[in-house]
Amino acid sequence: MILYNITFNIEIEIENEWLTWMREYYFNYVLGTDLFFDVKLFRLLNETENDGLTYSVQFFTDSLDKVELYLEKYAKKIVDTHNEAFKYKHVSFMTLLESVE
Repeated sequence: MILYNITFNIEIEIENEWLTWMREYYFNYVLGTDLFFDVKLFRLLNETENDGLTYSVQFFTDSLDKVELYLEKYAKKIVDTHNEAFKYKHVSFMTLLESVE
């Protein structure tokens, strides 16, 4: 199993709007590609010295090829839309993890 993780640090004042937007638009867009079979959302509990809130959005798939296809064909649209909606109010980075059970 492959985990495509995006970590977001968002400004506190946009939290509710951002969470709603993520649930209603971002998650549906990514899952709608049929390349991922599940999504989880986590909030970091032990914030370090920053001014925002940190969330981890985790999409699950069964192959690295599917992640690569998503990044090549679909990711730019949702990233651009997210950046436009929350311009200057967030930062993010992506990680890929593989299950080693």
